[in-house]
Amino acid sequence: MEAEAQSSASEARVERPAERPGSHADSVQGEVGYIPAIEGLRGIAVLWVVIFHYVAVRTGPQFADPLPAWVDASTIAKIIVRNGYLGVDLFFLITGFLLTLPWFKHAGEGRAVPSARDFYIRRARRIVPAYYVQLAILFFVCVPLLNPDLWRAARGFVLGNLGLHLLFLHYMTPYSAASLLINGALWTLQLEAQYYLLLPLIAIWFVRTPYAAAVTFFATSVIWRTLAAHDLQGLISFYDSIGARWNLSEATLRHFAGTQFPAYLAHFALGILCGRAWLANRTATPRGKLAAIFACIALCALLGLYAVFAGYAPWLGEQSWVVIPLTMATAIWATISRRPAWGQRLLSVFPLKFVGRISYSMYLYHLPVLYLFGKYSPPLAGLAFPGYLTIIVGVSTLSFYAVERPFMRARLRTAKSSDTLRAVERRSALPVERPLHAPADVAPFGNDVQDK
Repeated sequence: MEAEAQSSASEARVERPAERPGSHADSVQGEVGYIPAIEGLRGIAVLWVVIFHYVAVRTGPQFADPLPAWVDASTIAKIIVRNGYLGVDLFFLITGFLLTLPWFKHAGEGRAVPSARDFYIRRARRIVPAYYVQLAILFFVCVPLLNPDLWRAARGFVLGNLGLHLLFLHYMTPYSAASLLINGALWTLQLEAQYYLLLPLIAIWFVRTPYAAAVTFFATSVIWRTLAAHDLQGLISFYDSIGARWNLSEATLRHFAGTQFPAYLAHFALGILCGRAWLANRTATPRGKLAAIFACIALCALLGLYAVFAGYAPWLGEQSWVVIPLTMATAIWATISRRPAWGQRLLSVFPLKFVGRISYSMYLYHLPVLYLFGKYSPPLAGLAFPGYLTIIVGVSTLSFYAVERPFMRARLRTAKSSDTLRAVERRSALPVERPLHAPADVAPFGNDVQDK
């Protein structure tokens, strides 16, 4: 922090744009500054997931919706939109990018590691309130509206699902993985929670040996996915015994096993390396030929991702998934980590930043709103998607300002109080300023961390 305070005014403008509501000195934004390009990238990720689900759900003559037919009529649009679930992969990379930054920054400045306890508290305040409000709406509003008989016919099943969702354990077994077939997108929340639990240990490892840790994580993902596809018979049998009532195929159960937390360690690891590179290049803004080279690298990475899903690399077989985090991470590195001016401008446009700001709520609500929209809206033909998008943006904005932001501001007030106490203690540690009644062994509070 002291080094940043001594930086030039121009560098300060790059590193320290105006603080966003809810940021403070010990959060990720407080430690390294607000990163508009990451906010815009979040916007891309959530819009990709939203349009993917919209087209998947509303494909069929019963909807008379022209958008799915238009998408399928274009090869490029079909490949991009029908693979929009990759927005989830992008979210995992973003999580990896952001949350270890305080650990890298503290290590670079010779400061103590951030407090794990405070990290957990802040993650809970950031994630849990909006998630729990959404669960209340899902179970007590959406279920009665979309499946009126479910509570009466299978109350134990619904209550069991509710309990597992409250504990972030809903994607552990097929019993609750589909979130009552209303909000299946919630599976990623469990994986994020598992990552948060391990992050303080993961971050220390990456600070000490970043590339060895990344290789280990990547290898773990490869091994786990391979075992999920061909082995782990005990786990598959366990899943089968739980999901017997639904007659799930072995392929479905193996896919379920292959999308558990270890399968995404490669994504988190590559995101961490991108964040580390961003921190190392925080005062550099490449221009001219160098900026053009980074643009070419990003473009080639995205074309490589497109080529795999267009069927141009069948030789990769079941390991084709490795292309997803590798190409996405390469694009993030070239566009954001190396800080070319064109990347900042491209991802910092207001619409993307605004959608990125409300992306968490949009992710939470987009599927239930989509099903309610399909059941209760009148036929809108070509206006259906704009109408749905307007509704989900409105719902997400309301959730952000009514639920997410108040807890962010509460965190800010708590942090300011802690900062005041720290300042008092620092002053009391100086012999010429310590009041006579102040104890000589006053120790400063530990440093905080955190938040996206």
